[in-house]
Amino acid sequence: MKKYTLAEIAEFLQAELRGDAICVVNGIASLDKAKQNQISFCAKIPGFASDAGKYLSITKAAAVILSSKDAERYSGNALLVADPYLSYAKLTNLFIEESKSKPGIHETAVVGQNCDIHSSVAIAANCCVGNNVTIGEHSVITANCVIGDDVKIGNDCHLYPNVTIYHGVQIGNRVIIHSGAVLGADGFGMANDNGEWRKIYQLGAVRVGDDVEIGANTCIDRGALEDTVIGDGVKLDNQIQVGHNVKIGAHTIIAGCVAVAGSTSIGKYCMIGGGTSFNGHINIVDRTIITGASVVGRSITDPGVYSSAVTVQPHRKWMKTVSRLLQLNDMAGKLYKSKGK
Repeated sequence: MKKYTLAEIAEFLQAELRGDAICVVNGIASLDKAKQNQISFCAKIPGFASDAGKYLSITKAAAVILSSKDAERYSGNALLVADPYLSYAKLTNLFIEESKSKPGIHETAVVGQNCDIHSSVAIAANCCVGNNVTIGEHSVITANCVIGDDVKIGNDCHLYPNVTIYHGVQIGNRVIIHSGAVLGADGFGMANDNGEWRKIYQLGAVRVGDDVEIGANTCIDRGALEDTVIGDGVKLDNQIQVGHNVKIGAHTIIAGCVAVAGSTSIGKYCMIGGGTSFNGHINIVDRTIITGASVVGRSITDPGVYSSAVTVQPHRKWMKTVSRLLQLNDMAGKLYKSKGK
């Protein structure tokens, strides 16, 4: 179990320490669940309306990370910072528990010809690596991963079990790809031939920048002619569909179950809520925020916050709302007629 004094944590976070510097903590917990040997934080979590500060008076935490404006509300050990939620995020680096992979290629792994795999790379059991593959320093390929021909993987990458990388995909440095993700499958391209669908073979690939994280069971399709591109610092949640020729700008973050149709371009520093769907061949400007379950049918050219989903209502009220929506066209027609008279 990892343990740290508050002095060590304060130095790591560059925080102002108020209280017992030699107090030892061995974990992180929320204010309402924290035990006497844990540290907590008081912050508004993005996307949630609740005020964690209501628990300051009852928390059992050994110490709390909080802003100076909340310091007067709490008399216990405190670490004062400008952004408590960001400091909490940084602190998780100290308490993460991950098994260390030893460099080397497991005896059950299959590696193709003309590969350039650094000696510090770890390739686990039952992996299949194609021909002409490059894997950089200290990257880890865990069990049952499949890597196609001509793939390039940078330094310090981590592929979790059962990741599939199709041929020709390029992955930058410090990229994390979670289990079940598929990069480089064919995009959904079809042409109609007298009622029958003819497959359009996808001739592009996928390019992933540095410091990207791709969630479990997320699929990123290869481009039809040009590459599908995921920019530096992009964070993709679980179960996201990224269509062919999509471009996602640097440092954009996308929550789970989002679907992005082909040839859509999403700018830099965007935030996309879960369950949002994008039409194809549209452009989203930099620094756009789209709330969850929205339907984006056209380009967005001005940065801002956009929503389209109707929030949940009691069923009977919802049925009345739908009924009135269906009557709008008739009502508009009657209104126009009355004005004509």
